[in-house]
Amino acid sequence: MTVNCFKCNEPIPEGRLKAIPTTKVCVACSGVSMKRSVTVTRGEKEDTYNDIVFMSQTEYEDHFGPSTGGSTVPDWEDDQDEA
Repeated sequence: MTVNCFKCNEPIPEGRLKAIPTTKVCVACSGVSMKRSVTVTRGEKEDTYNDIVFMSQTEYEDHFGPSTGGSTVPDWEDDQDEA
């Protein structure tokens, strides 16, 4: 099923509709700025848990330096080939 953006009338990508089924606008029209997240491990021993901290791009760069614009996710497939 194709759903068009309420503002620009362009098709909303299937992935966005899957993530946010009730959305009426595409990413470009959403008015939401880019966000970054950092996984933080908290607690001790068996009470350890991961928390995700979301921040604006500016806050992220203030803490970690300028973004390179590329993905910071390592390519795990290369590591598995070496094993």
